[in-house]
Amino acid sequence: MTFPVTRRSELPFTPELMHALLLGTAEAPGADFRVLSYYATAVPLGETVRKTAKEISQAVQLSPPNTGRSIRRLVEGGWLEISYCMGRVTFYRVGQRVIDLASQSTARDSACAVASVSYLPSVYRPDEQ
Repeated sequence: MTFPVTRRSELPFTPELMHALLLGTAEAPGADFRVLSYYATAVPLGETVRKTAKEISQAVQLSPPNTGRSIRRLVEGGWLEISYCMGRVTFYRVGQRVIDLASQSTARDSACAVASVSYLPSVYRPDEQ
């Protein structure tokens, strides 16, 4: 069974998002953060990571059973979601929880001023201009 792939608007991966992911998974085993970091950085946020769990386990230097358990915990926690299945292989993408954190980070960044205007004191006195 396959699931239709929905394209999400591209959200930037920022240091603030990485920090939020670190704090959000602080109580989880360290392997969970490594696996989530791989999914969050391998492709643009919201897109499917087209790597098997075995390939990911090799990339993050974890055993395949540990990687599988981490993926299962991350799916249960909303950090990852199933994108689609091909035969017996399931492919994942970051979940709504990560997308929400990225959206909050983007909203905070857009609320901040990009530039500010400051008026410097004039070197001329008003009567000399």
